[in-house]
Amino acid sequence: MILSDFFRTQFQMLDHELTIVLPRVHARQPDDEAIHDLRVTIRKLRVLLKLARAPYGRFYANAARDGFTRLHRSTSLLRDEEVLHETLAKLKVRDPAFTAWKAARRARERMLRRGAVQLLHSGALEESRELLRALVKLPVKPSHDGDLSTFARKETHRAQKRVEGLRDTPVADTAGLHALRIAYKGLRYAAEMMQPALPIDLAALAKPAATFQKRLGELHDLDMAIGSITRARGLPPATRARVLAALRRARKVSVDRYISEMRPAAPIVAPPARKQPITRGPR
Repeated sequence: MILSDFFRTQFQMLDHELTIVLPRVHARQPDDEAIHDLRVTIRKLRVLLKLARAPYGRFYANAARDGFTRLHRSTSLLRDEEVLHETLAKLKVRDPAFTAWKAARRARERMLRRGAVQLLHSGALEESRELLRALVKLPVKPSHDGDLSTFARKETHRAQKRVEGLRDTPVADTAGLHALRIAYKGLRYAAEMMQPALPIDLAALAKPAATFQKRLGELHDLDMAIGSITRARGLPPATRARVLAALRRARKVSVDRYISEMRPAAPIVAPPARKQPITRGPR
C-alpha cells in the first residue's frame, strides 16, 4: 500500500468516528465518557496528521491539524477535572471538609463541561473536519508518496528511540515521567495504526507501550492530584495533610507496580544437580 491510500482510509474512518460520537456529546444528558471518546478520536487524528506531513507536506498537514489541536487543548481542563475527581474518589479518606471541597470541585467540572459543549456548538470542529476532507482530496506528489511498509518501520523505530532515550527517568522526576508517557503514547499509536505494514517484532511493541502508557498515566494522575490538593484553598491543614498522605501512599503503590513491570525478567537458571549418594558394595 502507498502512503496516500493509507492516510486517506484512516482519515475517513476517524471522521466517521466523530460522526458517531458527536450526538453523544450534544445530547441533553451526555454520558460521562462522551467527551473522553471525542478526545481520543481527535488525539488519533493529530498523531496521523503529524505523520501525514511526509506525503502531504508540512503546510497542508499542519493546516488541518491545528484546529484539532486547539479543540483538544480546550477540553484538557475538563478532562483534568474529571480525572481529579476519579483519583480522589478512590482514596479512603472520611473527612467532612474534604467531602465539601470535592462537591465544590464538581461544580467546576459541570461549568467546564458546558464550556466544552458550547465550543463544539460554535462550529470549530466542523471547520477542522472540512479541512481534513479537503486534505484527503488533494493529489500527492509522486516523489512524496512512498511505500507504507518502509515509512511504518522508520516511524516506529523513531518512536522506539524516543522511548529508550527517556526510559531511565527517575520516578521522582514528575516532568520526566510525563515526557516518557507521551513517548510511549507515540510508540503505541505508531505500532497500532500501522500494524498491518509492520513486521511482527515492531507490531508487538504496541501492547507493552500501551501498558507503560497506562502505568505512567496513573502516576501522572496522582502527581496532578497532589499538586491540586497542595494548592487547594479552603482545606483545613489537618485535612490537607490527611489527603496528601493518602495520595502519597497511592503513588508509592503505583511506583512499585511500574518498577516491577519495567524490570527485565530474571534469567531462568536450572537448579543444581543433586549429588547422588555413593553406594558402597560389600567388603
